[in-house]
Amino acid sequence: MAASTKRPTSKKKVAPAPADQTPSEAAGAALRAQYADLAPSIERILASDLGEPGRMAAITLFRDSLGVPGDVHRDPRRAIESGRLVDIAPVDEAAEADAAV
Repeated sequence: MAASTKRPTSKKKVAPAPADQTPSEAAGAALRAQYADLAPSIERILASDLGEPGRMAAITLFRDSLGVPGDVHRDPRRAIESGRLVDIAPVDEAAEADAAV
């Protein structure tokens, strides 16, 4: 009987995302899986002092800047600064209450 042979695969197995990941952490993990060389920039964004909406905006701006020559958000510091604008956007609770009615 001939022994079966398995060919080794070159694909890396990625662990499933933890259930307690924030949306920005999940986006960062997906981006890191695709572009391992960008891990320091991704970590810089995720470790920033932004709230979750700001971090998600920053990681999205950074991701969308890849492959776009001259896009300022390719610099994670610029993406973080733009994310701050999302974090400090005023919430008009009265307008939200009117819209819900």
